[in-house]
Amino acid sequence: MQYELSERPSHLECAELDQHFHSHIRDNYALPDASEDCRFLISIRNEHGDMVGGVRANAYWDGLEIETLWVDQKYREKGLGHNLLQRAEAHGKEHGAVIAFLKTVDALAFYEKRGYRVYGVLEDRPIGSSLYHLKKRLDS
Repeated sequence: MQYELSERPSHLECAELDQHFHSHIRDNYALPDASEDCRFLISIRNEHGDMVGGVRANAYWDGLEIETLWVDQKYREKGLGHNLLQRAEAHGKEHGAVIAFLKTVDALAFYEKRGYRVYGVLEDRPIGSSLYHLKKRLDS
């Protein structure tokens, strides 16, 4: 056996690992056919074509993982983050998601206001703060 550390793994290395992992999941769990990754990004651009907000997510295994949600500071408090989240949830539901989940350090109140609930807290991630793991049912 030989161990290798790739500090900058190639796309092919990542794809190989993902293929083996997903094959294991398919072979051992009763998931619907639509449970393959459905990665997507919804962006907002201003009149100059600059991105001022966006959400990147992945719908898989009956869930929706919100990976990144960001709105430029100048455009906050205008409902853009809320709209991005709603659109991501709707797209996830179209792909079979019944639960959404995410993690955040500094936007706990934002997500709680939109129906997300804490199911775990990791202290000192980063040091001096907490990383919150949140979830929201999409089928109720």
